[in-house]
Amino acid sequence: MPVYIRKNVNFTPPSIDNFPLEDDEDYITDPDQLLDRLPQPYRMIDKVLSQWYDEVWQIIEKRENERLEESRRIRAPQYECSAQMESQGRACCVCDSVDGRYIFIGQPRGLSAVDVQTQEKVASWEEESVDIHYVKAYLIGVQVYLVVTIDDMGFARLLIFGGDKFYFVKILNEFQEGGTKLIISKCEASRNGDYLGAMFENPETAEVWLEVYKLPRDAWLNELESVLTKKEEKSEEDQGTDTQAPTDQEAPTPQNEVEPPPAATQEESTGGEKHTPKLSPTSVVMKLKPPPSMSELRQKGNPASSIHSACQKVDSGEVIGTGVNHILTPNHKDMRKEVFAHLHDNLMEYLPKEEEAEPLEDVNFHFMTAGRLVPTGLEQQSQIEEEDDMKRLPTTIAVWWKGSTHVVHYSLLKQHKDFDVKPDLVWPYLSPVTSSAISDDTSLLAVGFENGNIIIWDRYLGIQRGIVNIMDRVKIVQLTFLDPNICPQNLDDYQPYRTKTSTYLLALCDNGALYIMMSGPGLELDPICITPPVESEDDIFTMVQPIPGMHDLLITVLKSGKVQIRDTLQGTVLCEPVLPKSHELMTPWDPVVAVGAMGQVLFLKGNNKDYGEEEGGDQSESAGALFMYQMKLFPTLDSYMSRRRDKVSQTVHAKIENRIEALMKERIAQQGLRKHRMQERWGNMKEEIWSILQYKDMAEKKADNRPEIHYKRVRNLSQ
Repeated sequence: MPVYIRKNVNFTPPSIDNFPLEDDEDYITDPDQLLDRLPQPYRMIDKVLSQWYDEVWQIIEKRENERLEESRRIRAPQYECSAQMESQGRACCVCDSVDGRYIFIGQPRGLSAVDVQTQEKVASWEEESVDIHYVKAYLIGVQVYLVVTIDDMGFARLLIFGGDKFYFVKILNEFQEGGTKLIISKCEASRNGDYLGAMFENPETAEVWLEVYKLPRDAWLNELESVLTKKEEKSEEDQGTDTQAPTDQEAPTPQNEVEPPPAATQEESTGGEKHTPKLSPTSVVMKLKPPPSMSELRQKGNPASSIHSACQKVDSGEVIGTGVNHILTPNHKDMRKEVFAHLHDNLMEYLPKEEEAEPLEDVNFHFMTAGRLVPTGLEQQSQIEEEDDMKRLPTTIAVWWKGSTHVVHYSLLKQHKDFDVKPDLVWPYLSPVTSSAISDDTSLLAVGFENGNIIIWDRYLGIQRGIVNIMDRVKIVQLTFLDPNICPQNLDDYQPYRTKTSTYLLALCDNGALYIMMSGPGLELDPICITPPVESEDDIFTMVQPIPGMHDLLITVLKSGKVQIRDTLQGTVLCEPVLPKSHELMTPWDPVVAVGAMGQVLFLKGNNKDYGEEEGGDQSESAGALFMYQMKLFPTLDSYMSRRRDKVSQTVHAKIENRIEALMKERIAQQGLRKHRMQERWGNMKEEIWSILQYKDMAEKKADNRPEIHYKRVRNLSQ
């Protein structure tokens, strides 16, 4: 067949730039692509199985690495309990006395005091339908204690324990017929029991306020002493009458028959309220309300009745305030709100919804003695120079509310009206306050914030010791001042007496990390991490407390229920007190733990794992037990138990007499080196005299070699 070929047509080869690129999925570059791709749905099944296999393999590798790390980790020794107090199986809370002689146990239907050394019940106070959930003891005299309790219904009671007996004082929020039932959620006293603060809550109106009471501590001690002396005299008289009674009768008669004690004596032995001696009443010092929130400030107007009275309440603008004292009345603000809603009716639905009602606030407060930050009380120089802490009275209370950004100081020596209290000192901050701590003698105050900062104030000198940032975006949960006897005290080179005391501050963060820092003269606040942040939620600390009398040891409780004893400065776990296998720690998030005998005995409350509440109805003694541990028998703590700890005062008041005495002692102590210094000085004097003579000869030679200039010639030249 004919073929038609076009003439004058040149062949053009393809350009190199137009070559197709290599395909990434080419089977030559990837050997896995030698096989054809699976069709659906097998391709999806293969993809799911491959992903599942990779995830399982990662889990296996993670578990294997954790198992290897756990096997290589050095485990702390575990010690079992020395004794089991089954009679205290219903304990709801435990606290130790300040001197370590007793422990006070809160139970259903009352309170009991147990001797730490013998583990025997010394006294008890019983009342029906009272379940004690909080107990705290304060030493107010020689073996006389103020016991503060809060039951499950929110009633706070004050009791005094002395002479192996409880004495009921009062109920702070006693319910009266026709009145409103008030609840107390927090109740704490000053160190020596001179003042007491209680947080009241009104469930009906959701109002919260703080009441501060003045406790007549000295009057209580005198009244109890008179009661005890009367009882001793009465017992001596009864013994005298018993010795004079006839004993030669053959048969007992109703007159000499042994009769049971009267009802009054039985009630006194159990701590009844009817036969308690009448003690001096307490007095209210002040009532404080929480500061208004930002939403309340925006909605609140000036409640003044007229414009003239509103102008009188307006601040001058010289200080930082809360913004409440302005000239805008509530009616004016309501009218502006209605006008705004009318003009923007079509856009009102897009506005953010109003915030829900916030929960009841929490308050934190500290009772403090006289210092130079607040001048109240400084006119009593004896209170500043007093070395006995029992004789130093609190003069100031520092208060901060949950979520607030300032710490407020109020004077306790001024007369205040209800809810009309003006602060003496206000510390405003940029970040909300989350924690605070005060030293034993109230000379140091530390404040922790939500942004991870910590500020330490020296109240005695009225200066700020420093600011430190632990970690960004980490909340400071707890602060604790440690005893200065575990901290090295460095003296300055130019003076032989101390001007300040160095001490350690322990800080706990919300990520589970523990930090320790030293605060002292000329020292920077460098935080040292002794426990890194935790990865597992079970390893979070629910309790971090220094052991009384031995602050170089910490007792910590984890959320998993483990109880550990750590070295304070290094953070290493020294040992773990463990419960029997049949028991577990009661409420690890709020454990029942107490240390008595100044760090010698440890008490833990454990619940029986096999106990069922439906079997017995009410909680019985078989539900748990109080376990006792003799920490002095732990081998890993032998070096700590035998360590000597001298008392170091945190407040240093260097009087002129003490300074002169210290300088004279230093001068006398250096007299032995004076002879050696004099001999060394006489030996160096020859060389010094020779160098002086040489310098003199050289000066004379230079003077002789200097050319002479006649006075007349110099005068002519000058003219």
